[in-house]
Amino acid sequence: MATIINATLSLWVYTGEYLVNKPTNPNYVLYKKVKTGSSVITFEIAELIKDFVDVTFTGNYYDIKQTAWAQWTLVQNYDDGTTNTINDEAIASNGYGYFEDGINPLLLKGALLSNSKVYNYSGQPLYIPFLTGGTAAFKVEFYNGASIIATTIFGVSITSITADSTLVTADSTVYTADTSFIGGSSSDDVQYIVAPSAATKFIVTLNNNTTETKYIETIEEGKFTPYKVSFLNKFGVIQDLWFFKRRDENTQIQKEQYLQNTLKESGTNVSYSLNEATKVPNNFKVIKGVKLNTGFIDEEYNEVIQQLLLTERAWIHEDSNVFPILPRTSELQYKTSLNDRLINYTVDFEYAYNEINLIK
Repeated sequence: MATIINATLSLWVYTGEYLVNKPTNPNYVLYKKVKTGSSVITFEIAELIKDFVDVTFTGNYYDIKQTAWAQWTLVQNYDDGTTNTINDEAIASNGYGYFEDGINPLLLKGALLSNSKVYNYSGQPLYIPFLTGGTAAFKVEFYNGASIIATTIFGVSITSITADSTLVTADSTVYTADTSFIGGSSSDDVQYIVAPSAATKFIVTLNNNTTETKYIETIEEGKFTPYKVSFLNKFGVIQDLWFFKRRDENTQIQKEQYLQNTLKESGTNVSYSLNEATKVPNNFKVIKGVKLNTGFIDEEYNEVIQQLLLTERAWIHEDSNVFPILPRTSELQYKTSLNDRLINYTVDFEYAYNEINLIK
């Protein structure tokens, strides 16, 4: 049996229309020799692809940029002089797996949420992200109690794969990303569906005929003004999280100062004004912050809050605007109904810009 001796991987990563926007030349060309005593060559491409997955969100859920095309050609060379060429492709998102998930965890989901209960503020649209095709979502049915009130059939034929690296062996290739989608735009693999206002749960049917059930709880809040935070979750898509209770705002000010010479000369007289400062502040850095409280939620939101604290992108919805924010909270004490009875999370954020406009 022939043994692999080296391999070359040509990688294209781009956004936009399939093939139409593909660069003429690959973004990366990787070459590796097999290690002594091994018959496997591993290419780690996740970080390379991540450089091209630029996430943008303006509050419009139908115009989110959070995925990119990844296409590659793998040429395997063997010790008997033969070669094997493999061409493949995938849609990549800026997601991650946990250590406990093992290498290249499979993304076998319909609704791209870790929580089985979704809280929504009464009167506000509830946007739910779905991965379509392959072993992902075929359809979603929304229920009020036991009655179906709305159905969306996705019916897109794609192939679900995994996300982290490319493993090249003498016989096959195990590759990674989120989904494979033939045709269309790089953003077409994730679809946002607005749940009917009367929905109390939804059931997602995957293409492998398994189902996921998630529940919706609508919250009425009369005392505080709820705020919605959107963040990039572990699946690499935008997820919403409402904070229903108390809000506290703060401002951190950093500044430098210089000494100003206030001496004035008038003929032979030298004087200075008692009204003119000799210490003058400059180089102001003003960071606004906000502390939000979730209100009482289910203990499964330990995972949601953890993903929020791990996120690279987050936004807060305020007065019809969407502003970028960063979680400042760096420690998470997991809460349970047994130990804590009523579970409320407090999260500190800072606005991801200087309050004094430094953009020139």
